[in-house]
Amino acid sequence: MNGLTVVGVRHHSPVCAGLVRRTIERLQPAFVLIEGPADFNPHLADLALDHALPVAIFSFRANERGSAASYTPFCAFSPEWQALVSARAARAETLFCDMPAWDPAFGERRNRYADPHGARAEAAERALAAALGAEDQDALWDALAEAAPEAELPARLARYFDLLRPPGTNDPAEEARERFMAAHAAWALSEARGRPVVLVCGGWHAEAIRRYAAEADGTRPEPAQLAEGLRTGSYVVPYSYPRLDRFSGYSAGMPSPGYYERVAAEGLGPAADWACDAICAALRGAGQVVSTADRIAWAVHAEGLARLRAHPAVLRADLIDGALANLVKDALDAPPAWTASAAVPGHPALATMLRALAGTREGRLAPRTRRPPLVADVEERLRAAGLEPSPARRRIALDWAETADRPRAHLLHQLLVLGLPGVSRAEGPDLAEPGLPRESFDIAPHPHWPGALIEASQWGGTLAMAATARIAARIEAAPDYLAVLAGALSDALFSGLAIEGELLARLGGSIAGAHEPAGLGAAGRRIVRLHRFGAAFGEAARPALARLCLALVERALGLIEAIADPRAGLAALDLMIACRDLFRDCAWDLPEFAPLRPPFVAMLGRRLADPEAPPALAGAALGFLVACGEAGAGADEAARRLRRFGLPDSLGDFLAGLFALAREEIAGDATLASVEELVAAWGDDDFLRALPSLRMAFAWFPPRERERIAVAILRRGGVGEARAEAEALAWMRQRAAPLDQAEALAREARVAARLARYGLT
Repeated sequence: MNGLTVVGVRHHSPVCAGLVRRTIERLQPAFVLIEGPADFNPHLADLALDHALPVAIFSFRANERGSAASYTPFCAFSPEWQALVSARAARAETLFCDMPAWDPAFGERRNRYADPHGARAEAAERALAAALGAEDQDALWDALAEAAPEAELPARLARYFDLLRPPGTNDPAEEARERFMAAHAAWALSEARGRPVVLVCGGWHAEAIRRYAAEADGTRPEPAQLAEGLRTGSYVVPYSYPRLDRFSGYSAGMPSPGYYERVAAEGLGPAADWACDAICAALRGAGQVVSTADRIAWAVHAEGLARLRAHPAVLRADLIDGALANLVKDALDAPPAWTASAAVPGHPALATMLRALAGTREGRLAPRTRRPPLVADVEERLRAAGLEPSPARRRIALDWAETADRPRAHLLHQLLVLGLPGVSRAEGPDLAEPGLPRESFDIAPHPHWPGALIEASQWGGTLAMAATARIAARIEAAPDYLAVLAGALSDALFSGLAIEGELLARLGGSIAGAHEPAGLGAAGRRIVRLHRFGAAFGEAARPALARLCLALVERALGLIEAIADPRAGLAALDLMIACRDLFRDCAWDLPEFAPLRPPFVAMLGRRLADPEAPPALAGAALGFLVACGEAGAGADEAARRLRRFGLPDSLGDFLAGLFALAREEIAGDATLASVEELVAAWGDDDFLRALPSLRMAFAWFPPRERERIAVAILRRGGVGEARAEAEALAWMRQRAAPLDQAEALAREARVAARLARYGLT
C-alpha cells in the first residue's frame, strides 16, 4: 500500500534499532505503529518518563481460576524503543498496534516478542548458516545483519525474513494478531492524509501485515470484549539484562545484551574490546588464571577467525570461539551449546563467559510511573505495622501468643505467599510443637522489590485478595495433590485468610483416598501442627482442623496395617509421628478420638507381633506404644525386641522407627548398652553393611544428644571422662564422612588380608 512502510526487525537488535531510527527520521511519518499491547495506548506517557532501561510492559489477565502474565521488554537498543523515541522527536502519533495480552487470540505466550518460527524456518536458517559458514543462529545474524554495510541492510533483512517465511505464507497461529496490526495500518493510512505511516514489527510478521493491510477496510480495530469476571492490567516494570538474555530462557532475545549495548553505542570494534575485558575479569573473579599471554593469544586467534570468516570486524562468535580455544584449559564433555536458548552451557568457564557478556544492568522506574492499587495497599499496610524495608536488613521477632503480634505475622506471611523478594522467614516451627509458635522474619531492601510488587498485582488489588488468589491458583494447578493442599491450608491460616470450604473438602477427600504413607504422613504432620496451633487461628478453624485430624487417623488405621514392603516401613514414619502427636498431645481436646485409640493400639500390637512386619514399622509401633504410655511398653520390652531385630540387616531400621517415635522415652543407657552389645558381636563386614541404617537411626537425635551418646560409649570402653568428652567432640566435628572412613578401613583390611594370604606381610 502506498504510504505504508513496514519495518521488519529482529527484536533487541542494535542494527535493526538503527534502521528504525533512520527510517522515521527520513520519512517524518504521521503515524508510527509499534508491535505492542494496544490496551497500553492510553498510558504511553508512562514510557516517556525518565526510566533507567531496561524496562518492560507487564500485562496480566486474571479470574477466579488463576492468572497469566505477558511481558513486552525494551532496552536502549530495542527497535521498538527507538521507534518510540524517534516518533516523539518527529511529532508523529505513536500507537501500539498489537492485540492486548488478555485477548483470547493472543494465546498463552509470556513473551510478546517470541515469534514461533517452526520447523521449516529453523531448517531454512540452519541451511543458510551452513552455506555462510556460521555455526548457529546468532553467528549467522551477526555476519548477515549486525556487520552489514548500512546501504545493504534493508535488502539483506528482506531476503532473510522471506527465507524464514516465504511471501504469501499464512501462519494460522499468528493470523489474528497480524490482521489486527494490519487493520491499524489501514486505519492510520486513512487518517494520515497522504503522509507516510511506519509500522515496526517482528520480521516474521512484516510481509503478512502488508498483505492484510491491503485487504482491510480502514476501520480502527478494537480489542475483544472482556470476558465476565476477567481482571486485566498493563504497567511498566523494571527489567534486567539477565532476564533479557536469550541464554537465560528469553525466547525472542538477542544473546549477551551487555555486549550488544556496546555494539549499539560504540560499534563492533569497541564492543569486542569491552567483551575481552568483561570475560577476563569474570574468569579471574571465578579463580581462573588468565595471563597476559593468554589474552594476547586469544586476541590473535579471534582476529584470525574474523579474517578467515570474512567478517569486517571481530564479531561475538569470533570472540567466544577464540576464548574457548585459548582460555578453557580442560576438555569439554560435549560441544559448546551456543544455540541452547533455555540454559547457559554447563561448563563453568563457558557459563562464566556468557554471564559476563550478558551484563548485570538492572532497570529502574521513574518516580512518577503509574502503579497498580496493590502497591499502595502494601506500602500503607507495611507503614501502619512499622515494617517498611529500611536501608539495612532487620530481624522481626513475633510471638503468636501475643495477640498484638498476630496481625503483623499475617501481613508478613501474605507477602511470603506472593513470593516478594526482600522478605524471608528466618526462624519458625515447621512441624508440630507444643505451645503457640514464635517466628522471626528478615526484611531487607531488594532491587527487585518494586517490579515484583507490580507483577504481583495480577493476583489482586489488595494484599489479602492477592494472597488468597495466589493460594487458590496453586490449588487449581494441583487439585488432588495432598502436599499442595496441606501447604495451601497452612499458608492460609498463617496469613490470616479464610479457609474455603472447597479446600477443606478436597483435603478431606485426598486424605480418605491416600495410598502412599509418605505423602499422607508429610501432610498429616503439617495438619497436626496446625491443629496444635489452632488457638492462634481463631475458633472457626478448630472444628475444621479436628475433622481433618480424625480423617487422618481413620485412614492411617487401614494404611499402616497393610504395609509389607520394608521401604514403605521407613516411609510411614511421618504418618506414625502424626498419629502419636494426636493421641499423646491432642486427645484431651478431641473427645471424638477416644473410640479410635483401642483399635489403633490393637493394630500396632498386631504389627509388632507380626514376623513379616518391616523392622522400621515394628520399631515405630513399639515407639508409639511407649510414647503414649501403653501398659507393658517400656525399656524392658524395647530390650527384648532389640534382640529379635538385632541382625545387621534389620537393627538400623528398627532403631530408626523406635527413635523416631520415642527417642526421649527409650534412649537411656540401658537401651544404648543393648545396642552396643549387639553391634560388638558383629564382624567388620556386618558392621559396614549395617552402618548406613544405623546412622539414619541415630540421626533422630540432635547433635548435643549424639555427643552425649558418644561420651557414654567411650566411658563404657574404659576411656576417662575428660578424654571421652574430647574424643566425642572430635567425632562430632570431623570433616570426613563416616561412611567414607568405614569404607577406607574396610579396604585396608582387605588389602592386609590379601597380603597375608600371599605371605607379604
